[in-house]
Amino acid sequence: MTEYQLTPAKYHHVQVVVSLNRVHLDNYKNPDEALTKLLELGYTPELRYQWNPERNEFDLYALIHDLPLEESLMTDEKCQEFFKHFKHSQIYSIGCGNADPDWLFAWDFDDPRRHAKPEEIEPLPAAKAAA
Repeated sequence: MTEYQLTPAKYHHVQVVVSLNRVHLDNYKNPDEALTKLLELGYTPELRYQWNPERNEFDLYALIHDLPLEESLMTDEKCQEFFKHFKHSQIYSIGCGNADPDWLFAWDFDDPRRHAKPEEIEPLPAAKAAA
């Protein structure tokens, strides 16, 4: 297991993480049960942790995907299956460089940000991004 500072996806990368501290929100009894489901879905989770000083405990994450946008394996079919099992404990982010904010988060399968193309996430002027 690797110490990990949870940061959003790098520029033009798709990153998918499952927060194992929150899998109970998706009706898993414990992190082991959630990890078993990830393995059944064909993922090879990398376990990462970081200290959370606000809660005085460790946050445990399963990093399952971190690839450039053009090479992303998160097809519609894979995303639909993933979001069916991990709706509330997942963090799905797309890095978009110097825009403000500089990443996009997709909260469920139907979130249009999940379908972002590189030209749609190019850095935007701060005024446009805030609107």
